[in-house]
Amino acid sequence: MLDAVYEHLRDLVPLREQEAYARGWDLFHFEQHLGFDIELTLNRFVMHHHWIAQAANYGYATFAVPVIGVLVWMFIWHRRVYKTARSVLAFTTILGLIGFWLFPTAPPRLLKGAGFVDTTVYFHTIGSWGSRTVSSHSNLFAAMPSLHCAWALWVGLSLFFVARHRILRMIGILYPIWTLFLVMATANHYIFDAFAGYFCVAVSVVAVWLLFGHQPWSPAHDKKELTRARAAKTAAKPSEDDRAPSAV
Repeated sequence: MLDAVYEHLRDLVPLREQEAYARGWDLFHFEQHLGFDIELTLNRFVMHHHWIAQAANYGYATFAVPVIGVLVWMFIWHRRVYKTARSVLAFTTILGLIGFWLFPTAPPRLLKGAGFVDTTVYFHTIGSWGSRTVSSHSNLFAAMPSLHCAWALWVGLSLFFVARHRILRMIGILYPIWTLFLVMATANHYIFDAFAGYFCVAVSVVAVWLLFGHQPWSPAHDKKELTRARAAKTAAKPSEDDRAPSAV
C-alpha cells in the first residue's frame, strides 16, 4: 500500500524534460569539478562484475520491501515506537515528493554521452526500468532527492535503535551503505541525490521529535507511565501551605 501510494503520487509530478536534463548535466559537471563524480566509476565496476550488477538491480527494484517489512515488524512487536517512526517515514516521503516537484532531475543513466550504462535495461531486470510496463508508467525524472537512500536510512535507523539482536543492528548499519552503493552503481542517482534524501530524513526526525516530545525511536509512555509521571509532577509541586509566608 505504501509503495503504491508513493508511486501514484510521484507520477503526478509534471514531466519538465528540458529542465530535468539541464539539471542532470549541471549536477554531473558540478561533481566533476569537485572531483566527486564516483557514479561513473561504480557503474563501470558493476558492468565488469555481472553478479554484483544483478544484485544491485534487484535491490533497487525491491527497495520498498525492507520498508514494509520494518513497518510490520514494529507494528507487531514494537507498537510503542511504531507511531513516531512511521511519522518520520511519512514526513520524509512528503518532502521527497516536494523535491521531485521543485527539482526534476535526469538521473545519470539518461545522460547520453556521459558514459553511463543503464544496468537495469542492459540485464533486463524484472520490475524495474528494464521492464517496458514500469518505464512507461513512471516519472523517470524523480531523482532529487533519492527516496531510495532516504527510506534505506530510515530502515537502518529503525533497526539500529529498536532491534535488540546484534545482527539486526548490524544490518541497520550496512543496509543504507549498500543502498547508497547500488543507486549510484546502477546509474539511477548522483551522490548529491542521496545527500538530499538524508537531509529529508534529518528534517523529519527533528519535526517528529518536536511534535511528540521524544526521540522518534524511543518508546512512547504507556498509560501507567503517564499516570505515574503526572503523579510525581503533582507531588513535586509545593502546596499552598508551603508557599504561604510564615507569620512573624
